[in-house]
Amino acid sequence: MSDNELEIQRKCEAFLRELGTPGFVVFGWPKSEEEFGVTYSAHDMPPQIVIKGLASVLNDYTSKTL
Repeated sequence: MSDNELEIQRKCEAFLRELGTPGFVVFGWPKSEEEFGVTYSAHDMPPQIVIKGLASVLNDYTSKTL
């Protein structure tokens, strides 16, 4: 992971801590015209809930875009 990717990961983690509530985020950004970065952060969330949430979002997104 590059320094830029680590910094984005840290900012995602700080964002969740600042909210003061359990949660998770997935964040994507363009690294170049042909490459994208993706990171996630989970704060005080049980792994099974994060997995269920990610699966639900993926299903919703693909059903609307494909």
